[in-house]
Amino acid sequence: MKVGILGTGDISHAFMEASAIAGIESVAVYNRSFEKAEAFREKYGLVEAYDNVEWFMQDNRFDTVYVGMPNGLHCTYALQALEAGKNVIIEKPFCANLREFNELYAKADEKKKYLIEMDRILSLPNFKAIQEHLKETGFVSAVSANYSKYSRRYDAYLAGEVPNVFSTDMAGGALMDLGVYEVNIIVALFGMPDKVIYRVNKLSTGVDIAGDLLMEYPGFHANVIVAKNSYGNCHMIIQGTDGSILSEGWPSVLDNLSFIDHQGKKDIAADQPYDGFAYTLMDIKEIVENNDMDAYMARRNQSRRVMTVLDTARKSANIVFAADWQA
Repeated sequence: MKVGILGTGDISHAFMEASAIAGIESVAVYNRSFEKAEAFREKYGLVEAYDNVEWFMQDNRFDTVYVGMPNGLHCTYALQALEAGKNVIIEKPFCANLREFNELYAKADEKKKYLIEMDRILSLPNFKAIQEHLKETGFVSAVSANYSKYSRRYDAYLAGEVPNVFSTDMAGGALMDLGVYEVNIIVALFGMPDKVIYRVNKLSTGVDIAGDLLMEYPGFHANVIVAKNSYGNCHMIIQGTDGSILSEGWPSVLDNLSFIDHQGKKDIAADQPYDGFAYTLMDIKEIVENNDMDAYMARRNQSRRVMTVLDTARKSANIVFAADWQA
């Protein structure tokens, strides 16, 4: 598996660090600024830097493209990569909406190529530990999470700029950036909710700067608070009649895990020396190299479910992206 990198932002740097752990070779990088592409190439010892995306896609020295671009560009660049005969690893959130999701997988099926989301959560050892201990909670009565993290781009917005993360053109907002992690976890553990309601505080751009997502299940509600203009007590807890599972810290990391019952609190965390990038890349590499279609379809179906929840949540809050207007 040899990879070409689309984009040189922080997320692509994180990909590079994780790819070294996962044993994946990166070959080339693209940025519309050649200076940025070349600086990235030099830092990681890549073979080639491009400022022309067509030339990048024609490079036959790599078979897979990592799309580390803003959310609103995921679909465009992933389609180009699939058309060029490349497998695609696409950064979370998968794309802007379910229409783009269907378009991308139609092209992947046509080209017989892999298209996999870098969800960064479901491959974590501590997520697997949650799955293993879930039955010990008894009947689940409530799920709640808070992922509030003051964005370094928020001050730029206050100064009159429109950063990608706060743009409807780029499918930005707190739900797509932060809430996608909790949605992924909750849907993976409990399936699709019966009802989804998202109550938000919007910026003048039309995206959500903060919100409260309610996912209704038979017998319990899952409540997710997200905010990009404040700090909060970040956590995720699954409460049950026999005990609760608590992760303290960012839900995107799950770097600690406890079980709480009448006897007190005990550590149930797995050995997890790496972040979600590395573990997810290990799983993706195994899927592609072993042609594991069962694992591939499981990830594909999970991404569809998450995209469906995100679409429903945005509709309930009247958050409209530029991609939603396209036929």
